Parts: sequence; C-alpha cells; structure tokens
Amino acid sequence: MRVVVLLCFAGLALRLVVVQGLSGGRYSAFGAAEVTTTVSVPAPRGTVYDRNGAVLAVSVPTSTVVGDPELITHPAREAAALAPLLGVDGGTLSAQLSKHSGYVVLARQVDDATTKKVEALRLAGINTLPSSKRVDPADGLASAVIGATNAAGAGDSGLEYRYNTMLAGRSGTEQIQRTPDDVPLPGGGSGRPSTPGTGLELTLDEPLQYVTEQSLAAEVVASHAKSGVAVVMDSHSGDILAMANLVADPSTGKVAQAPSNYAVTKVYEPGSVFKLVTFSAALQNGLVTPDQAFTVPNSLTIDGWVFHDAENHPTERLTATQILAQSSNLGTIEIAGLVGRDRLAAQIGAFGFGQPTGLGFPGESPGLVNVNPSSWPGSAMGSTPIGQNDSVTAQQVLDMVNTVATGGTFVSPHLVRATVASDGSVHAARASSTHRVLTPGITTELTTMMEQVVQDGTAVTAGIPGYTVAGKTGTAQVPDTAHGGYIPGAYMATFAGFAPAQNPVLSAVVVLEQPTPIFGGTVAAPVFAQVMGYALHRYGVPTSGGPAAAAGTATPLPLGGGPSGPGTGTATIGATAGTSTGTP
Repeated sequence: MRVVVLLCFAGLALRLVVVQGLSGGRYSAFGAAEVTTTVSVPAPRGTVYDRNGAVLAVSVPTSTVVGDPELITHPAREAAALAPLLGVDGGTLSAQLSKHSGYVVLARQVDDATTKKVEALRLAGINTLPSSKRVDPADGLASAVIGATNAAGAGDSGLEYRYNTMLAGRSGTEQIQRTPDDVPLPGGGSGRPSTPGTGLELTLDEPLQYVTEQSLAAEVVASHAKSGVAVVMDSHSGDILAMANLVADPSTGKVAQAPSNYAVTKVYEPGSVFKLVTFSAALQNGLVTPDQAFTVPNSLTIDGWVFHDAENHPTERLTATQILAQSSNLGTIEIAGLVGRDRLAAQIGAFGFGQPTGLGFPGESPGLVNVNPSSWPGSAMGSTPIGQNDSVTAQQVLDMVNTVATGGTFVSPHLVRATVASDGSVHAARASSTHRVLTPGITTELTTMMEQVVQDGTAVTAGIPGYTVAGKTGTAQVPDTAHGGYIPGAYMATFAGFAPAQNPVLSAVVVLEQPTPIFGGTVAAPVFAQVMGYALHRYGVPTSGGPAAAAGTATPLPLGGGPSGPGTGTATIGATAGTSTGTP
C-alpha cells in the first residue's frame, strides 16, 4: 500500500511538473482565451480636401452596438432599455437578442453621445465597438467625383474607391478581457495599433465648384434637360478646378447629383464642337487658310446619305472662318474632303479621342471611336467631320479645346494634386504628362477663327464683359440604341472654350442632355459665361488688353493650398504661356 501511494504521489508530482512547467504557457493561453476577445480597431480614414484646405470628406468616430444573446437572460427587458437610444423597434431588438448566437449587430454608426448612454446602462451581453462614419461637410458638393463609402467604411465609388487603399490605412487590434458573465477584467489592452489613412488634396476649388453646380442646375431646370455636365480646368497645369455632374428628377422637377461622374463615364456624339478636329487637321497640313473661300451648297449626298446645314440656304460663298463661326456642316465636309480619311483619323487620335484621359477615374470610358479609316463606312466622311459618328466624353472634348489653349500641347487632366500624411506632411502629386499635337502658329490661327464663333457666330451668349472668349458650339442628335438611327427631337447641346482668348488661363466645357431649346449656343454657352466670368474674377485674371495680355503671358494667380499643405502656402494657375495661343 505504501508503494502504491508513493507511486501515485510520484505520478501526480510528475504531472504537475509537466502541466506547471513544461506546458505552463499552453494551459495559460487556454485560460486567457476563455476571457479574452480580440477586436478590430478601425484606422481613421484619410480626409479629402479641396485645393485650399476646405474639407470635402472626413471620417468621424462612431460605435457599433453588438450583443451576445448567450449572456442575456432578459432580452425583452434589455431591448426595451436600448430601443429609445438606438432608434430601433423594441420588438426587433428583442428578437435579435433572443437568437442562439454569440454575436449580433444591433446598431451601426452610433454617435458618441448615444454610445455613452448605452454604456451607462451596463447591460450584460451588450458591448460597443469602435467604428467611423464618413461625413460630407459640403452637403454633397462634387459627390460624383469624390464618391462614397459603403457600410463597412470602404470606398465603393469615385475617388474614395480609386484611392481606397491609401485612404483606408491599416486596421489595428485590441484585446479585451471579460468574465463569462460579462464582467470586465483588469489587463488586456494589448494588440497592434491602427495606422491612419493618408488624405488627399484635390485640385477642385470648393467655391468655384459650388458656383458651377448652381449655374448648371439652373439651366437644367430652365431647359428641362435630363442631365448636365460642366468642367473647368487650369489650361496649363491640367488641374480640374470644378467638375459638376447633375441629373433632373422629372417627377419633382428638382436637380440632384448624378449617380456617377458623367464627365468621364458617359459618352455622347459631340456634334459641331468636333469640327475642331477637321479644321485643325486642315490648317496643320497647309490645306486651307482662315480667309480661303469655299462654295457651300444647300446639301451634299455622300454614299446615298444626304447632308445639310441646320437651316436651308442657297448656294453661298463662305470663308473657312465663316464656316466655323456659322458651324456649317457642308462647308466642314468640303474641308474634310481635302484632309482625307487618313489624316482625319490621325488627328482624332492625336487629340486623345478613343483613349483614357489619364485621370484613372473608376469607370472612365475611352469613348467609342474608330481611328482605323480603312473600316469606315462610305458615309463616314460626311458624318465624322461634323461629330455625328463617334461617341466621346465631355472631358475628352475639353482636352481637345484645352490643347488649342496651350498653344498645341495636350495636357493630361488630373484631380489629385497632393497626398496628406497623418502627421500633416504633404507630398505633391506627379505633374501632368504632356505631348505636342499642334504648332503654336496653327493654334493662333484657330484661336482667331474661334473668337468669331463668340463675337458674331453661334455662341454670342458665351461672351464675358471685359474678356475675349474663344469657343465652339455643338448640337448633336442622340442615337436610338433600341431601334437604330436617332431619337426624333432629342439633342445634346455643348459649348467648349477658354478665356482670355489671346492669353488663355482657364478652359471649360458645358454639356446638356436633351434640353429645350436644343442649341449649344442657346443653353450651354450661357452657363459657360456665368461660370467662366466668376472664375476669371475669382482668380484675378487681367481683362483682355491689360498688361498681362499685352505681354502675351499668363500671370501666376494665388489659389492657396500649395505643396506646404492644405490651406497653407500658395499655388498658381496659368503658368507662363509664352506666345499667344488659341482656343475653340
């Protein structure tokens, strides 16, 4: 018996050595796991600023209220206490708290004040977890561009989606220790800290964005248009200063933000504004001069299709400048005949049509453009030169116009001018890429021709007192995708241009979908004048004929929000332009 007892005690002692010594860490971890919960600590999402430091999107701390039904003995009683705080029906909460589950979400994005009231109840099985909510202080301004976040806090559209990894940062972890009956235990708190997201400083200018949206909204309502787009760009840097996307609600007659960035995602046949491609190709190849006269008939038949101008007229003599100013389809088709298919197709591609703009915006369309002339139908040399054969985006139209404004240099547009780290340090984004499309001499001629469009052509309503404006209208039929051909009475109205004409600083485009009246010079040009007039005065651009215009250079203008950080330092708009340049 003594031997047996000694052997038993020896076995127990050996087992204690194994448990306490050799396997102590393993059993300690088992015990800690019974009372320790690891929760995710979301990282603060980076803030989105305009170019002057105004906040366009920011995350504020909130909480998620969760319950553990396994620890709840009186679900109806706890539901009755939580319902008035969470704004959720008591019956719904009671059903959730009665589930056979260890984790149910009762409410998301609960503000701090409510969170404190929930925690003060000290209800068994009820906990709050940190979360955040994306807030738009500007009340939806430029929302189609900035985008949105989903319920999980991740970007799901616009720039929020494009730069989600950068904005989101990296979530951390925290260990919380509680007894099985939900009593807090000392200790815990360990884990991995979260890494805050990096913010974005956009090129947008909040006041100009507001004015652009207001002016566009007023015209959408007045003309009963389905939607409208307006974009304003710094001609020389490629900074997009305003990008408005609006849609009309026929049932209410009100205007709202578009569901996506129509300026780069929605394509349309541009109409006569596309004639800039034809005229620039003709001038570039020395095929016409601005004063060269052409005999323009009442109609032309090409491959069985009859083309005509907007209004019937007898055969007349018009110069190339008059053809552009009056937006004659037939005169343009005659000039396109001199250019030829190959050179016309090459010019379309050189202006960036059929290619991404360089913005890298989610869902951006390169357009529906055929730059292979060998596959063009027989009627293409009638429809393509006047903008009724290719589908493009509003931003691509602006890029074409802006190429003339810069003296022939294509400047890729961009929306992000810097990133802002969590410590406040700012890192400037890469400058826009550029390439030569036209020679300065050709853009000077084209500018003079385009000024006539505003002075006594189809867009006199685009004029701005004190400034010379150059631009081009477009009024194009809307294709009927269901039945082929075009929708009767449906048109897209466009005006694109820049100012001051001989010393360009800003370029802009305005597009209205199915307005009444239908003409770009009637509905789109006035919006351009309002927005551009405000922008020129806001940035202190000298009036035409002033010292800066006489010198042939664009004066750097203070905009704020430079490389030193949001709202600090200065930036410039309209870098030195050199010799006088052109504009459609």
